[in-house]
This record gives sequence, structure tokens and C-alpha cells, in this order.
Amino acid sequence: MARKTKSRLVSGSTILLVDDSPEYLEATSGLLEREGHQVLRAASGPDSLEILRNQKVDLLLLDYYMPSMTGEEVVAELRRFNPFVQVILQTGYASEQPPRELLRRLDIQGYFEKSEGPDKLLLWTDVGLKAAYTVQLLHKSRQGLRYILDVTPELHRIQPLNDLLQGILLQIAGLLGAANSFLAVLPEGGGFQLTGDKAAGFVATLDEATDLQIRAATGHFANHASVSECLAPDKQELVRRALQEGRVQVGDGMSAVPLRVGDAMIGVVYLDRSAQQERDIELLYIFANQAAVAIQNAQLYELATLDPLTGVYVRRFFEQLLIREVATAFRACKPMALLMMDLDEFKRINDTAGHLTGDQALAAMGNVLRTAIRSADVAGRYGGDEFAVILPQTDGDGVDQVARRILDLTSTTRVVAPGNEFRLRGSLGLGIMLPHKYTPADIPRPIPHAYYHAVAQSLMQRTDEALYAAKKAGGGRVHRALPLEWPPFPAPGSAEPG
Repeated sequence: MARKTKSRLVSGSTILLVDDSPEYLEATSGLLEREGHQVLRAASGPDSLEILRNQKVDLLLLDYYMPSMTGEEVVAELRRFNPFVQVILQTGYASEQPPRELLRRLDIQGYFEKSEGPDKLLLWTDVGLKAAYTVQLLHKSRQGLRYILDVTPELHRIQPLNDLLQGILLQIAGLLGAANSFLAVLPEGGGFQLTGDKAAGFVATLDEATDLQIRAATGHFANHASVSECLAPDKQELVRRALQEGRVQVGDGMSAVPLRVGDAMIGVVYLDRSAQQERDIELLYIFANQAAVAIQNAQLYELATLDPLTGVYVRRFFEQLLIREVATAFRACKPMALLMMDLDEFKRINDTAGHLTGDQALAAMGNVLRTAIRSADVAGRYGGDEFAVILPQTDGDGVDQVARRILDLTSTTRVVAPGNEFRLRGSLGLGIMLPHKYTPADIPRPIPHAYYHAVAQSLMQRTDEALYAAKKAGGGRVHRALPLEWPPFPAPGSAEPG
């Protein structure tokens, strides 16, 4: 029967005392409890194994000879499911087993004769607990490093920055078991340069007026936008110190972990748990270094591929994605659709309210597209006020539904300027690529890249013609072009489809 007892001292260690003598259990438990240990009791081998399977135990003080099961048998069974619990065998008969042979054969840490008295017992207890701490430290360090190695490929996978930040926060919070945490960056995604030259695009000045923006959060930080909203001044100071010094800062019930690439600071992670152990701090550094590189890569990727005004892909990258999706549609023998949109009377907004209001209209249109399309769809800014959306594995009915959603959201979107308000309105053209009808014997290997490029251009041209027809008919409507068939393959040596 296991029993937890109280002590004025707290060592943080749990000892399981196993003996078939109630008197010995009572006396020895009191001795160990006065040392600040939590003591669990068992009167037999089977009872002790049940406790060991269900509770965390640092040290097992085990009587060698018991009626139902010997201490040697208990250890043999224990090692089948737990190699880490440290074991000190106790005996009242010095001649039962040669101690050195037992230590070697059973992988135990000590052999104590009860006749040697309480001081010797406490000495062996200290030895066993120190061994337990070392073994657990090595095991946790190995687990932590394996955890970091396992999640690192996922961190460096190309993915939206917001998804990456939330994933990083969940993983790093898991290292300490923090329930409330956030990941914050400097305004506009900037970084803080500790020393040396400033890297354009990732450097901001960290002064007293700079407020860190929360980009991912868990627990009671989830609804906050900035660090100043949710932390007391003393904890804000630790967060700022982590950024300024580039070192983990540990306070009362909190840790601030800088995200650093070389001398450039990317951001900081706040956890509502103190990283007291040197091992934990070291793991936080290792993970944070990996995370910071992944964040910087994602920032560079978005800087190169996303239009900063609208949040959708820039034209050059969008065209590359279109060619990729054309090739994927061919290999899967599935339909795909392309949607092109143009804001009606956009010139009037610019002429009436100025280009800043025009920029607001473009940004609002980008938000409409990101809201209306599905996760697999790809939106891009094709130029000026013209946008395009790739819809993989989508037929006529599917593209019609997306187009209606976009028109509905656009018609309810307003842009406010001094003394004026504009309701957005747009025209949409739809193009559809039907599944091909080629047999495997008809398909050349490899298919020339120029073939997919030419098909993408044909689909874009047909969709653009449909957009022109929608605008010519008065705007604010959708026009769907006739479906496009896959062209013949080019003759050998030719760069264009025949």
C-alpha cells in the first residue's frame, strides 16, 4: 500500500521503500521523511511493481528477502519496463548474496546491510539519489535533443509565416510544459541588430518606445496584440533584456528566450515557466537557434514572393506556381480553373481620393481574396488592380462558387477616405482546364517544360478574355470562358505544342 507523507523539508525526490516488516517500514519512513523525501511504502514485491508501473520513483530501497517475491526477482521484473529507477538492496543477512556479484548482475546501485545503522542507510540513499539525478538528466537531455532533431525538418519546411510562428511557439512551450506563452517580434517584422552592420529589411531600433508585437500566443495571452498589454513592467524589462543581450532571461515563474540569428535578433518567446536547470536552458538555446533561422528564412521567402500591399503572391512567382499546378493537373488527370479579377472604377478612386485610398482598396481586395478562397487555392496580384487565383482540381461548378463568394465579399467591402466612401466592385473572368484524354502510350517521357508553360499561357489568355467580356458587359459580374482542351504534344525538337 503506497502512502504519501508530509515533511517540513522538501528534497523533490521520491523513494519507494519495500519491506515485509511493518516496524521497519514505519521507522525507516520516518527517517527518510525527516530528510525531506517523499516516501511511498510497499510490503511485497508485487505491490512495489504496481507502484513502479504507475508512479514516478527516483530510488527504490528494496528488501532482498521477502516471502512472495525476492528483491532480486523484483529488480529483474522492474528492468523489463524501467531501466532508470535506481535500486539499493537491503538485507538483514550479510551472507545472502555476494554484494559485488549482485551489483553487476542486477544493474543496481548499492547493497545495504540493515545492521549497519541509519547513518549508513542515509549515505546509500544520497548515493542512489545522486545517481538517479544523473541518469534522469542524461535521459531528458537525450529526449530533448531527439525532440529538437525530429521537429527541425518541419520548422524549415516552406509554410506561411503565421503557421510557422504558431508551430514554433507550441514546440518551444512544450520543452518546459508552459501553458501560457507568446512569440513576439518587433513592429513590421523587424529584427534588432546587436552589433555590426545592419541587414536591410530585418533591423529595427530597440528603444523604450518600441513595443513588441505578439504574433502567436497560447493560454491567456491569446487575445493580446502587444507585450505592453499583457506583462507587468518588471517582466517587460526581462523580455527587453533578452533581446538586448541575446541571452535567456529567467525570472519568477517566467522565461524569456531570444530568437537570434548571428547578431540579428528576430524576436522573443515568453513562457510562464522558469527554466531553472542548466539542461533546460541549453535545450531552449538549441531550439531557439533553429527556430530563428526558420523564421528568417520564412521572412525572406515572403519578402521575395508576397506583395506587401495585398498579401498575395507577386506576379512572377504566381506564374511559376501556375505552371506547377498545370503540370500537377496533367499528371493527376484532374480539372483545374483560373480566375482573374479586376476592380471596377479603380481609376476613379485614385483620381477622387488619391493613391493612398487606392492602396487601401487594393489591400482590402487582397484581404477579400485570402478570405474567399480555399486553403489549396493560390492568389496573386497580376498587375495594378488585377488579381488572379489558381483553383486546383476544380471544375465549372467549383469555380462558380468561389467567384460568387468573391463578388459577395467585394460588394460588402468599403474604403473610407476623408469626406468620401467607396464601395468596392469587381469583374471576374473564369477559365477551366479539362482533364486530358491521353493514354499512357501517347504521353512522351519526359514531358517538356515548355509544354506546360505554353498551356499555362493559353489558360491565362483565355481567362483574361473572359475578364474583358465581363467588364465590357458592365462590370460587377462573372464571365466564364469555354473550357480549354489540352493541346497536342510538340514534335521532337520543337519548343511549342503543335
